[in-house]
Amino acid sequence: MKAFTLVSVAALSVTATLASAEEVSIWVRTSTAPILEELATRYNDSHDDKIDVVPVVAEQMVPKLGAALAGGAAPAAVAMDLIYMPTFAAAGMLEDMTGFIDGLPYADALSPSHIRLGTYEGKKYGVPLTPDASVIVYNTDMLAEAGVDPETLGSLEGIKDAAIKIGALGDETYGFMYVGNSGSWMVYDFMPHIWAAGDDILSDDGREQTVDTPAMRETLQLYADMWAAGATHPTTRSGNGNAAVEAFASGQVGILMSGSYIVNLLTANYPDVNFDIAPIPGPTGGQATFAGGDDVTMVKGISDGQKALVEDFIQFYLEPEQQVLITELSGMPSRTDIADVAYADFDPRNLIAYDVLKSGRTPYTYANDELFVSLTGPWLEMLETGIFDGDVDGAIDTASERFEQILKRTNP
Repeated sequence: MKAFTLVSVAALSVTATLASAEEVSIWVRTSTAPILEELATRYNDSHDDKIDVVPVVAEQMVPKLGAALAGGAAPAAVAMDLIYMPTFAAAGMLEDMTGFIDGLPYADALSPSHIRLGTYEGKKYGVPLTPDASVIVYNTDMLAEAGVDPETLGSLEGIKDAAIKIGALGDETYGFMYVGNSGSWMVYDFMPHIWAAGDDILSDDGREQTVDTPAMRETLQLYADMWAAGATHPTTRSGNGNAAVEAFASGQVGILMSGSYIVNLLTANYPDVNFDIAPIPGPTGGQATFAGGDDVTMVKGISDGQKALVEDFIQFYLEPEQQVLITELSGMPSRTDIADVAYADFDPRNLIAYDVLKSGRTPYTYANDELFVSLTGPWLEMLETGIFDGDVDGAIDTASERFEQILKRTNP
């Protein structure tokens, strides 16, 4: 009888433990899924509660999440491209995480742009997961052969002069390249030129356009000059990111607009390429970067148990050990206070992007896709007209009008 009672008590204890265990699903872009899946595996191996990672194709994330929220079938949490955080926060679809975030002992060390994009009307809705930063990468051998001092890349004017000199090395050699037919890529790589000069394309609250600035005119003109001079790789206008990396790695291109991931990518796949990276400059100087990546956010209305589990998982992946893993897999940690730990065993060139991330920028907008991503939107139209057609004045005038129209229609 005593043995039966002990067994019964043990069984009840196990049942109670199982009943109290939580499980939450976190949706994530497919590009970030391998990182989040590895973090979840580590967490699940050491906890009773479980994190279930659900990859979603990046282009389908926003419409799929919107439909799920409307239908009451949304996940507990989402690792969301930070650019969309203002839209979902303004729509009242996200859980207020202000108290949790402010209570973290390293709250001030979280990527500033990720926190800013996750803030709406003074409340914070997201924690950075996988930051990245746009940079320029240059072939040191090609610069040396062309007689270019890397220090001259500290301004876009210097990049233009260097690109023309590198292009003169041979018929199949070009000084400059970027992904010119993608709105997302061009915000990532082009906008830092404007920020580095102290200008912007939108107001701080994202409600007004500021397209027509001296920096925008100067930057468009310098890009147009490089294109007209034949210093820009011809597939810049139509190619993709993979093609751009291959062109750089094969020695066709001397200077490439890229991202912080490029250091690990080149060292792993193209070890014979001699390169370095630098912050993105303004027309005459300064430096800036686009802070990209994902925020982890919680869906409005989840249970207290689910909320506690997501918060515990966030604290888990923000621990130094997991920050090293994130750095290994994506090139950059979520926190800006642990460089000595995160980069102890990694290429020191990563630190260039890491340092500039602390002052990184991201457009705060409720209409990202209409303004910047759409193939028929005002951003890509301005770049096409200004750079490749050479009509800078017309490009800016039209973009200013179209930005204004879209913002009036979409501002919450």
